[in-house]
Amino acid sequence: MKTLLKLTEVSKAYDANTGVLRGLNLETRAGESVAVVGASGCGKSTLLNLIGALDRPDAGRVEFDGEDVSSFNEKRLAAFRNDRIGFVFQLHHLLPQCTVLENALVPSLIKKTDGAQRRAMELLDRVGLSDRLDHRPGQLSGGERQRVAVVRALINQPSLLLADEPTGALNEEGADELMDLLLRLNREENLALIMVTHSPRLAGRLDRTLKLENGRLA
Repeated sequence: MKTLLKLTEVSKAYDANTGVLRGLNLETRAGESVAVVGASGCGKSTLLNLIGALDRPDAGRVEFDGEDVSSFNEKRLAAFRNDRIGFVFQLHHLLPQCTVLENALVPSLIKKTDGAQRRAMELLDRVGLSDRLDHRPGQLSGGERQRVAVVRALINQPSLLLADEPTGALNEEGADELMDLLLRLNREENLALIMVTHSPRLAGRLDRTLKLENGRLA
């Protein structure tokens, strides 16, 4: 299986109180699932921001499909994030005034994706929300809102899903259900998954677990 993502000697520092990455290396293959664990403030979210092109490294290379993402201009970075990367965060960030279907379609409005509504309805059916299309976020449970966020992240058929503590606001049952969903979509969509989590139990369900410590992964 080919390498999808490669970080080489990546370093990033903000200040003494936030995560610092020092010469970090990482390779991820298409379809692989990877958990990243570590103490609070060690730089896990910073790492995801660099992988997802929300920020640039101070040094080193972030390569995606063999291209140096760090060298992209802002316009190309925006297109790359929208086309190739899906993001799921601890908070769902759904638009409260929009329906479930409308929220799922938001990234496709930028790309003007053909067949986006059909794909959104198919994905919402696969995650058990086909009867909630016209509901608004305030009418959903926490787990249902996170499932909508996952569908929104996948609407443009990205190659990589980045999940930053996606189960952090859920109870244990909801966390397990969301984890089941993420791993099922990881297989069905041949989607690489990198997930930051504080839960060793959930981390153990992914293909690999990497610990971020002293700015490096082990």
